Amino acid sequence: MALCVLGLLLTAWCGAVAWYGVRSSVQPAEMAVIFGTAVTDQGGPRPALQDRLETGLNLWKEHHVRTLMVSGAVETENHQDEAEIMAHWLEAHGVPASDIIVDSQGNNTWLTALHVAEESPDGAVVVSQWFHIMRAEWALRHAGVNRVSGAYPARFRVPELWYLLREAVALPVYVLTKTPPSRDGV
Repeated sequence: MALCVLGLLLTAWCGAVAWYGVRSSVQPAEMAVIFGTAVTDQGGPRPALQDRLETGLNLWKEHHVRTLMVSGAVETENHQDEAEIMAHWLEAHGVPASDIIVDSQGNNTWLTALHVAEESPDGAVVVSQWFHIMRAEWALRHAGVNRVSGAYPARFRVPELWYLLREAVALPVYVLTKTPPSRDGV
């Protein structure tokens, strides 16, 4: 019985995370933050990352944002810099380098949020897949960024259901373990 209740609660929570993500709407902001994810060994974006890049590019082209922050890690397996690859892709698609902020130390959502907060943007749009929007927005808000909204690619891929389950666990962990930086330097 307890397992059934736990399963129902987890299913309901996954539904809430999904609903929040797919209901997100873009609010005009100074910056779009494109969250990194895996790249190819040859230094190109994998499909999910390309979807994010296209979404961010469209926000910039449609003047919803003025700058694009690309944030990702240097991958341990292939040593590819996700953020640099993202920046090069955007430049190849018409975005001037002056409109791109590169964060190669965005090893996770929380670090990216802290790096965005250091930029003090007048609003930010998180760009990721729908299942990640709730946690990414939460992280930016709790890092001190005001006026946060979300955008996600319209394309759905079946593996995203696994990531939804992962996000349903990750968000409560973030709420319990991540604290905003001290405002007084202590």
